[in-house]
Amino acid sequence: MKFIKFFIFLFTITLIFACSQSKDEVILKAGSSTLTKKDLQEDLKTLPPQTKAFLASPEGINRLKDELIKREVLYEEAKKKELAKSEEFKRRLEEFKKITLINMLLEQELKNIQQVTEKDAKDYYEKNKDQFIKPTEVRLSQIVVKSEDDAKKVYERVDKGEDFAKIAKELSKDDKTKASGGDMGFFKKGQLESQIENLAFSLKKGQVSMPVNRKDGLYIFKVTDVKGTPIEFEQIKQQLIEQLKAKKQQDWFNSYIEDLKKKHKVEINEKILQEMLSQALIGGNKTGDSTK
Repeated sequence: MKFIKFFIFLFTITLIFACSQSKDEVILKAGSSTLTKKDLQEDLKTLPPQTKAFLASPEGINRLKDELIKREVLYEEAKKKELAKSEEFKRRLEEFKKITLINMLLEQELKNIQQVTEKDAKDYYEKNKDQFIKPTEVRLSQIVVKSEDDAKKVYERVDKGEDFAKIAKELSKDDKTKASGGDMGFFKKGQLESQIENLAFSLKKGQVSMPVNRKDGLYIFKVTDVKGTPIEFEQIKQQLIEQLKAKKQQDWFNSYIEDLKKKHKVEINEKILQEMLSQALIGGNKTGDSTK
């Protein structure tokens, strides 16, 4: 059974402030349960503008009232059945508290990270202009291997920073391109099979593709050069700012976790963990023989 999706978070702050100025104003009462203005204000802090616009309409208000009533009568019924005393509720509540506290911690710490500015994005753009080209031609190199294990070895070496051409000379099974380090030359759109073309023209210069399954093996491609029209900074400014922001946050998070590991003593029982995983993932899939 799917959970009922309430529209409680789809309400406009302007509607709330149209009510009485008392912070304890009761908006809805169902049995002994009440919903106050203050309760709603806390829920409405992160509302997106488009949601507010929708619920400012008569249809939106009526829908909200209906869903608010549903939520409160269901809550009242749950209290009447004393579900809050169950062990399952206590377990879920503790898990919710843990997740909420983690989110609050991260929100607090993230405030201290220096924001990515337009200048940061512009500097990155100027230093990496070859990444911002709308390609009309791409130069490809390839490594052809016979198995997934061989492909894994290729990626392990690529991740360590080894030269793609060197790996191709050693491991590629394609005699035509092996000697040249996998180089295939430049290609325009329409000169490659559609699957490979879509992949090649989606990669930036220097990027390596995921393996492509073909009849004679697994193909791994790298775009070594790109010809085309430069993309103007203004066209990608906001996208670039968001990308740099995400990277900065990810780098900070990885460093923060490593610091916390040193700060808080971490111990893990690998044996019990492995036993539990084996039981859950393997033993749990076994069905009992009802004939025994």
